[in-house]
Amino acid sequence: MRALLFDPYCGASGDMILGALLDLGAEFDAVRSAVESVGCGLEVNESRFDHIRALRVKVISDKSFRSLGEAMDILKASTLSSRALERALRILDIMASAESKVHGVDKEDTRFHEMGSMDALADIAGSSAAMDSLNVERTISIAPSVGGGITDTSHGMLPVPAPATLEILRTHRIPWRGGPVSHELLTPTGAAILAASVDEFLEHHPEVVTERIGYGAGSREIGMPNLLRAILGEIPSHMRHDRVVQIETNVDDVTGEILGSLIERLMKEGALDVAVVPAVMKKGRSGSLISIISREDDAQRLSAVLMRETGSLGVRVFPVLHRLIAERRTDSVEIMGRSVPVKIGSIGEEIISVKPEHDVCRRIAEDLGIPIKDIIRIASEKGWRIAGRKID
Repeated sequence: MRALLFDPYCGASGDMILGALLDLGAEFDAVRSAVESVGCGLEVNESRFDHIRALRVKVISDKSFRSLGEAMDILKASTLSSRALERALRILDIMASAESKVHGVDKEDTRFHEMGSMDALADIAGSSAAMDSLNVERTISIAPSVGGGITDTSHGMLPVPAPATLEILRTHRIPWRGGPVSHELLTPTGAAILAASVDEFLEHHPEVVTERIGYGAGSREIGMPNLLRAILGEIPSHMRHDRVVQIETNVDDVTGEILGSLIERLMKEGALDVAVVPAVMKKGRSGSLISIISREDDAQRLSAVLMRETGSLGVRVFPVLHRLIAERRTDSVEIMGRSVPVKIGSIGEEIISVKPEHDVCRRIAEDLGIPIKDIIRIASEKGWRIAGRKID
């Protein structure tokens, strides 16, 4: 599996992330276009820290944004691809949610005191374009170092990590460590980019076959090489990983027929899984909990389908769940001259499941006048044999 690994042993900021990704080979023209499309200029220079070569990125801008709506409009008018824009808006939402919590105001009324300069927005747009161009299957990070001491914030002099940074770490359950110096190392923008982009945070380096190494330079002198290291390479994949969201709502006035139709509609619309669980609602009423697993890009559309079909006035969306899934492939077996697709699941070299396609088995059973259980049994036995594992 092609993976991107961040090693923020000196923390991370937006410009450090952008520099590391460009050093890894992200498309410079796409990054520059993204930065310029939000109204900023971009300078990239080589620097050396104790003989280690790194890229130092500087965004040129004297403007700022002060509200979530204004920043969203700027990003939506940029040159970002749909996938990169979705990531950039997610980063921005993480920033807004953190500031909202820290300041005790609604997210839409948030003022971006600690991270509202336009160069932060350029870092978001540029890093989103850079990761889009690298096209990795998985992004991993070592637990970031946040630094120590006191930092100057809009709330006055406060301990590191800054309030917005700490809120992002808390909300997204990101492990972190203090040090190794008494300076602020992890900025709110850097924390938000990591929170939106990283699939898994680890305490130690995973097994990885390294393809490329990139270094992004920080702007502050901290008494040691102020660098973010990023690694592009291959990691073993015994199980596949993906990012999904969970959508839920409770209903107490929807018939079984409508629920059955809803499941079928949601699956046709791209849901990965749908479950309806009986529930006891308020005042003792019988109802149902409807739960949907979907890809991030499909969540809004599926939520709208769910609300239209059930009349629900609201749904709960649990963002970015990490799902482990077995490797899957489809083969086919022949039964009495008929071809039956068989889904084979595995973890590494171990076959864990063989399932014939039920609808095909049902049609064959009806055509031949044979019980469907017999067709499924025969197809399963043949499927296990072609999968390389015999039935006892």
